[in-house]
Amino acid sequence: MRRTRFFGMLLMLVVVGGCGMFAWRWEQRGPGRASVGGAIGRFRSSAAVTTPTRALQPRPGVYLYSGTGSESLSFLSTHQGQGPTEPGTVTLQPNGCWQFRIDFNSFHYQTWNRCATNGKLTESGGTTGQKFDFVTLAMSERSGVTCDPPFVVAEIGGTPGATSPVRCVGHSQTTKSTFVEVGTSTFVGRDTVAVGDTDVPALHNRETLLLTGGQTGEVHVDIWFAASDGLPLKETHSIHVVSPAPAPLNQVTYDELGSWQLQSLSPRT
Repeated sequence: MRRTRFFGMLLMLVVVGGCGMFAWRWEQRGPGRASVGGAIGRFRSSAAVTTPTRALQPRPGVYLYSGTGSESLSFLSTHQGQGPTEPGTVTLQPNGCWQFRIDFNSFHYQTWNRCATNGKLTESGGTTGQKFDFVTLAMSERSGVTCDPPFVVAEIGGTPGATSPVRCVGHSQTTKSTFVEVGTSTFVGRDTVAVGDTDVPALHNRETLLLTGGQTGEVHVDIWFAASDGLPLKETHSIHVVSPAPAPLNQVTYDELGSWQLQSLSPRT
């Protein structure tokens, strides 16, 4: 009888200890800060074209941005933060094209594919990689978007108020769903953005998009590009997406609110 009580007490201690460990791990879950060193390593291993050849094509390298933001998932009321330092990587490609990648935190990155032609900067799509930590499991999202035709996001001689239609098709590798983004890209006007002690002439653009299909929602983005070379200087954005999920959840809602601004015009290579 004493041995039965002993093993019963031991089992209870293991369960209580396990619950305590789970609770501690639950409080500690989530992403860390984005790795600047990791971004530099990726840049060095992937960079091929090293010299800009056109206007609105920035110098390649890893730029540092000050960022803040929040990401929330309706599943288990999960919240994650962004920033405070977010590395943004410019990788040049042939024919005036380049890719911009920003790491919001250690779990979340996004890329955009852009090309500079005749004083215009167009966008043809990009990718998103993201993860949420639930201690005993991790939920990842990988999606890619293609915009055909590419839409204008900046134009050196643009007229304030000019719009460009946007239609992009995306596919989620996680939910296996296809979604469509439709809306407008609007040139708000010329502006300046403070980068350190320098006021940089900028082209301010606004994107307003609706999502339909396998995922539904809306996206609002304001972004400022350097008028000289197209380098992203500043962005504010809000995202609301509803995605399908297995029963009994049926759907999961994702919301993101964030902003970032360039710290220095000198990239790290």
